[in-house]
Amino acid sequence: MKHITALTLTTLLAASGLAQTAAAAPAPVALDLTAGYDSEYYYRGLWFSNQNAWYNLGASKKLSDTTTLNALAYYTSSNDRRSLYQELDLGASLAYDAGFATLTAGYTYFFFLNGYVGNGAGQTFASEFFVSAAKTVGPVNVAATYAYDMYIDAGYAELAVDKSFALSDSTSLVLKAVAGYSLGGYYTAFNGGGYNTGTESVWTHVGLNASLPIALSKTATLTPYIAYNISGAGRTESNTAASAFGGDDDQLFFGASIKAVF
Repeated sequence: MKHITALTLTTLLAASGLAQTAAAAPAPVALDLTAGYDSEYYYRGLWFSNQNAWYNLGASKKLSDTTTLNALAYYTSSNDRRSLYQELDLGASLAYDAGFATLTAGYTYFFFLNGYVGNGAGQTFASEFFVSAAKTVGPVNVAATYAYDMYIDAGYAELAVDKSFALSDSTSLVLKAVAGYSLGGYYTAFNGGGYNTGTESVWTHVGLNASLPIALSKTATLTPYIAYNISGAGRTESNTAASAFGGDDDQLFFGASIKAVF
């Protein structure tokens, strides 16, 4: 009987040790891969190209109950031979759940493989630091972002609001509105070589988006969308000048993506 008791105690101690080891094990890295298509590629209200295929590889790792480290690699390329636009972004960020809001700080490096405005014109790279705060306010999600571009020494501020409506167990409708503002000439005017010459602080755009995330499985989601870009004073001239390649100051466009989580 003593032997059985001792064996049981040993087993319990071993199980307890294993449980503590398991509890202390580091959180795994979560990976996701997304592929998509955009009929028009607008970034922060500025038109770049059309008929774009894009891919995004994301990774995240929880460092604690409140802190998550994220990284991404994003690539987009136009299938329109008039511009042959290509872009590669590499970035990392740290998100902290402060209770009152989720705070994020990060860095992104942009490679413009055929020039910032395509066809070899404009700068070939840029980099920025950014901070953001996101919070649910009543029925909507609100996010505020500030980014500082070190290449052109100018900033960009953005306010975004979205609301999700459950249509079924697997499908939701997400409505989103975004307003952007240039601080000190954030890509608001360009010279003949495609380089930024803007200096003004001005509204860049308002973006409206309706998307329909559809859960295909526990790990895969299909998301078609339709969007409308309304150019502000900081975008009207450059977006209209791109009309020969498909751009416009106010434009309706669409796309879809499929995302897999591992």
